[in-house]
Amino acid sequence: MLKTASAIVLIALLFGTAYTLVIIFSPETVANSTLEARAGTRLENIQEKGVAGTVVTYARHMGIFGLTTNIAMFFVLFAGFKKAQKWAWWAFFLAGGIAWIFGLVTQIAEGDRMNIIGHVIGIVLWLLGILIPLKAFFGKKA
Repeated sequence: MLKTASAIVLIALLFGTAYTLVIIFSPETVANSTLEARAGTRLENIQEKGVAGTVVTYARHMGIFGLTTNIAMFFVLFAGFKKAQKWAWWAFFLAGGIAWIFGLVTQIAEGDRMNIIGHVIGIVLWLLGILIPLKAFFGKKA
């Protein structure tokens, strides 16, 4: 089960990395989705270009932050999770829970369908990856 869970966690990390790369290299995509859900407008409709630029810069900053977290979690996966070390399970539980659940709650509150779908996919992969190997991490040792 640990091998399967490790593969699922790897897929979750690759998905998270792809999601953050979209935010970094095409922040307008995510910003427009959020603006449409929250304010009923798009970046090109904002008259003050400084405001539109700030929204794009903020989105890109969040993407960079997410990417660095994903990179760190790759190290946790290979240094501890695959070896059934409890600290690694807790790292995935806390980091994944904070990131994916907070994001989902925020996107639901905003009504941002595109980002809700992304967060639901992330949560499903995260939950599968941490729940499948529970016995490997917390079961009785022989």
